Amino acid sequence: MAALFRPTQAAATVRRSVLGCRTVSGYAAHNPYLKDFKYKDTVSVLDGALTLAKDEHAMIDRFIRVNQAGETAAVTIYKGQMAVLGGDPELRELLTHMRDQEVVHLDIMDRHIVDYRVRPTLLQPVAAVGGYILGVVSAMLGTKSAMTCTEAVETRIGMHYNDQLRDLHLLKHEKLDDLKKTIAKCRDEELEHLDTAVDHGARMAPLYKMQFEFIKSGCSVAIWLCQRI
Repeated sequence: MAALFRPTQAAATVRRSVLGCRTVSGYAAHNPYLKDFKYKDTVSVLDGALTLAKDEHAMIDRFIRVNQAGETAAVTIYKGQMAVLGGDPELRELLTHMRDQEVVHLDIMDRHIVDYRVRPTLLQPVAAVGGYILGVVSAMLGTKSAMTCTEAVETRIGMHYNDQLRDLHLLKHEKLDDLKKTIAKCRDEELEHLDTAVDHGARMAPLYKMQFEFIKSGCSVAIWLCQRI
């Protein structure tokens, strides 16, 4: 299975983008949310092991809320694709491997919801159903279109996790190191899926560019909504 995950230029570009802003002003310019941190109240998390400023917690709250929804959608995307393409033993093995990694990611985010006292998005059921529909439809268009779906989703999610790592770099609490490492690990595994999709013909799908941009834009909308609802 390891041979299936050869690094591609696309994944390397997403990976490198996390190093794009190194100064505090650079981080703030990247994310306007960080321009005006005001430390007024505090929130205790990790069973009382860490106290965060209210604004710090609000940022982490948004991150974990959307991460849980995103990993929920990722699991059901692969389930939808397996429902259509699972008859092919090689594809089933590939999709099962990626789905199983997403299940682990979702378990992690579920724990983070509790550990960091995060309100889940009200759109969680929509993420589950929408992911399954996207998986089924992309698979019905053919194996290459299913891989285009994976490439588009993982490209956007890789960028999204990079954005979070940039912003979390501003928070110097040592107790947040595990959260940062976990997000980085999830990001790297999502980019493995991107590599796999490209290796399996994602860019040879009919109307590739249109499919890719449509799905990637849909992910951006979903991220924006789940952060806020």
